Amino acid sequence: MTSWIWAIGRLCGLSISAGVRASMTLLVMGVLSREGWGFRVAPGFTWLESSIAIAALVLLAILEIALDKVPSFDRLSARLSVPWRIAAGAIAGGAAVSHGWIGLVVGLVGGAGLAMLGANVKRLWRPRSTKSTMTIPLLSLLEDLAALVAAVLSATLPPIGYAVAAWMLWFDVRLRRRRVAKYKGLRVLSR
Repeated sequence: MTSWIWAIGRLCGLSISAGVRASMTLLVMGVLSREGWGFRVAPGFTWLESSIAIAALVLLAILEIALDKVPSFDRLSARLSVPWRIAAGAIAGGAAVSHGWIGLVVGLVGGAGLAMLGANVKRLWRPRSTKSTMTIPLLSLLEDLAALVAAVLSATLPPIGYAVAAWMLWFDVRLRRRRVAKYKGLRVLSR
């Protein structure tokens, strides 16, 4: 039973992190598992530890991080990368839960859903337009750091994954309420 509790904690943190930075999260998982630093991927996902997978994930992470910092491309790259983030969340979830077929299904489905939560919070958090050209790169840097810290801590200390999930749920609700209040006020003014 305790192994399920730890696995679900890892699932939550790693999948949400993949919803924000997909390639970086999978890279962190592969490196931690390969080096044996407090985390092991599930048996069917040992390919994440291979040199080829790590090299490919390094290149994808660099590309993902660089494109996200360009103000004119950040929205387009975010929309185009949603399927990749959901797939990476499913991979992260499947790799975090090593309990046979049931664990695989729970990991894949839960990981995809939690990655969608992470991607949605990222979308809601980003402003639609800004006056400063530094706003988007700074927000992107904060997302990089948050995803990296969440991935490393969730993989090595599974209860942190529950805290990451709770924080993202709270943040999602807060951002949705703020957006509703903003547009509700605009509708009142337009009448």
